[in-house]
Amino acid sequence: MMLEISDLAKSFGPRVALAGVNLIVEEGEFVILLGPNGAGKTTLLRTVATLTRPTSGMVRIAGSDPLKVGLTVRQQIGYLSHRTLLYNDLSAEQNLLFYARMYGLADPDARIAELLERVDLADRRDDLVRNYSRGMQQRLAVVRTMLHRPRLLLLDEPYTGLDPLAADRLTELLTELSEEGCTLLLATHHMGDLAAVNKRAVILSRGRVIHDDVIADVAGFPALYRDLVLRHTSDGGATTRAEPPRPLPVAASGPSRPRGADSLPGFLRQVLAVVAKDLTAELRTREILSAMFVFAFLAMLIFSFALDLRGAVARAAAPGVLWTTIAFAGTLGLSRSMAREQETGGMDGLRLSPADRTVILFGKALGNMTMMLALEAVLVPLSAILFNVPLFAPGVLAILLGGTLGYALVGTLLAAIAVNTRAREVMLPILLLPLVMPLLIAAVQATRGLLEGLTWTELGGWINLLVVYDLLIAAAALLTFEYVVES
Repeated sequence: MMLEISDLAKSFGPRVALAGVNLIVEEGEFVILLGPNGAGKTTLLRTVATLTRPTSGMVRIAGSDPLKVGLTVRQQIGYLSHRTLLYNDLSAEQNLLFYARMYGLADPDARIAELLERVDLADRRDDLVRNYSRGMQQRLAVVRTMLHRPRLLLLDEPYTGLDPLAADRLTELLTELSEEGCTLLLATHHMGDLAAVNKRAVILSRGRVIHDDVIADVAGFPALYRDLVLRHTSDGGATTRAEPPRPLPVAASGPSRPRGADSLPGFLRQVLAVVAKDLTAELRTREILSAMFVFAFLAMLIFSFALDLRGAVARAAAPGVLWTTIAFAGTLGLSRSMAREQETGGMDGLRLSPADRTVILFGKALGNMTMMLALEAVLVPLSAILFNVPLFAPGVLAILLGGTLGYALVGTLLAAIAVNTRAREVMLPILLLPLVMPLLIAAVQATRGLLEGLTWTELGGWINLLVVYDLLIAAAALLTFEYVVES
């Protein structure tokens, strides 16, 4: 048995999306999931894909509970969302190579070439995804879904945006996968696509399964579908089934071994994959670094003309000016970096991979830290020239490194919270600046002390505060980041 769902319920506040769904899908089975808008199809697929936690009930995949062995289970799942989960500023090949690293594929180049050929995108592999048509993006998203040879494919409206020829090729591809033993659960509204595959149909209405049977009459099924949905709606939610619910057998114990993977990808490899993806996208667009550099340059220029900073006054004031500029410019980068993940569902793509949630935290934080350090590589010499202070001392650079690390960690955590709000550009500084104030005070005081010739021993209090802050923020981020990205 590949999929077992028992009494699955999911509510979003007062709205009930799933109301006690029971479903058994055997390995190698092809199941079509149908239902009117709002019936709960997408919620069901997202719950099975481990992207949404159920309110109650049970989901088992290949005998395993995703809530307990999520890394192993996610290695076996391929999920096609309404969104592509691709990065617009990367090419098709770069997108697939990133996901291949996250899933630990041994020979990604051969697999990518094979799949791109099957969906007629081999000659466009180097084009940016943003330059693809909607149908081409959908075909590439299908490739992403199948890349790691999942045993269970969850497809939410896979025919969206496809022309008739592409739809026919997708139907052929999915039929081939089913014949090879892959289990498919496909949500669709298109009866023509359904007739082409002619498989088992499960109909949802108001979060309940109202029909579960193999289609015996393809031509007459659309009329049966309408009758069942209308009857269930008029009956106020009463359930009608073509056959009694299937009994739920006892699930096999122990997780199944993923096909095509000797072991799960290493933690460091996944972190570096996230960092490389972020930096590659940024080097192509330069939208984050450009905004940070322009803001920082203008701020430093205004400070230099507004304040008469010379001699001892410069040594006292320059650290505050420098760290204020770093903090505000860094906030711009943090907000945009996390927003990029939300545009086409990249965060869902990261959560679907067999990676610990801390991989996302450290990968995003290191990427943000790298961009902040690039900013500081320009700001430090600029400040040294404008204010005539020796900022290139090893101690000052060490303080910059420690302060930037803490700022990137707490900023990444809070950016993940703020990105889901409507006014994320405003919400991030509101959340971040009060929380980062101890770090900024410690960094400013330590930098000023070093410029005034104090020893490390004399600066022990500020250095200790900086170190303790970094450690506490790292611990807090590790403890809370999974909850933040899952909520």
